Amino acid sequence: MKPYPKITVVTPSYNQAIFLERTILSVINQGYPNLEYIIVDGGSTDGSVDIINKYESHISKWVSEPDAGQSNAINKGFKMATGDLYNWLNSDDVLYPATLKIVAEYYLKHPDHHVFYGDRVIIDKDDRVLKVNEGPSFKRWESRVYLKIPQETTFFSKFIWEKADGLNEDLHYTMDVDLWRRFLKYTDFVHIPFYLGAYREHDLSKSVEVFGPNKSSDRAAWEIKRYKELYATKWHRNAKVQKMAFLFNQGRLAYEKSSRKGRVEAEFIYSLIENGQH
Repeated sequence: MKPYPKITVVTPSYNQAIFLERTILSVINQGYPNLEYIIVDGGSTDGSVDIINKYESHISKWVSEPDAGQSNAINKGFKMATGDLYNWLNSDDVLYPATLKIVAEYYLKHPDHHVFYGDRVIIDKDDRVLKVNEGPSFKRWESRVYLKIPQETTFFSKFIWEKADGLNEDLHYTMDVDLWRRFLKYTDFVHIPFYLGAYREHDLSKSVEVFGPNKSSDRAAWEIKRYKELYATKWHRNAKVQKMAFLFNQGRLAYEKSSRKGRVEAEFIYSLIENGQH
């Protein structure tokens, strides 16, 4: 049986002490035998560094210094990385138990693929569940019409990160989907039908700033416009096509959830982990 790959998780952080401890614990409590955990703090002044120091023995590397924003911090973290698989987990989000082992099993079973993504739960500041996001598998050609995967549950190989040359540091809101687009030049994505993590929605989260009732970011609007100009086709601009694509995706999700093939692979992998056979 092949050994587990080394997984590097990078957490960019700046003045989020209220959530940071929960994020750290969700990583170091994974019990994963080949973990590299890196925290890149932007020079927080709210007690974040005290929290990092508290768990320093479980953290592979960390820095606390001014940076040029989240994308710069993530790139900085992966420049220190030595893992086979990468993930970045923002300092207000969490991984769910056994996530790293589940991802590792899928990575070993699909050696020709380089991007793996799971389902997400959306929680509030007090860890209460607000809603869930499940997504079906998709092929590269389909992404020209519909592409939506959760960032915190997405893992990718060192190989493809280097091929894509990391995050565009000029982007602060759309850097993840911009990266996914560049990944798609090289690989199909593998959907993992487990809830692998949770995205935290709160007053200061970027999704609320961009899509909430009080949209306030001109920068985000510019980035979204740029993204559409670079990647959108005529199908993206057609509301009927988008609705059909969404309904098709939901139909396929229902099929995949009821498919014996998908269930058997997921159940087999989970049984390996639960019974300690890997």
